[in-house]
Amino acid sequence: MQIKEEADAFAKVAGLKTLCVYGGASKWGQGNLLQQGIDILVATPGRLLDFINSGDTNMNKVSYLVLDEADRMLDMGFEKDI
Repeated sequence: MQIKEEADAFAKVAGLKTLCVYGGASKWGQGNLLQQGIDILVATPGRLLDFINSGDTNMNKVSYLVLDEADRMLDMGFEKDI
């Protein structure tokens, strides 16, 4: 959520739409917002994979991917998800 808040500050000035998707929140609600189209997506690896595997989104139009704390994710065993 902290990254989303920072992205919102940038996006507001640039006229971009942001969305944060993560487990523990309504996948249906997040999916509806995702399908409306967004410019900046902040996502946990698990929820992003859920949306990719279900066909709700893909990585075709991704220009940049930032993995925040990727070293920690690798240490925690998320290598396959990354």
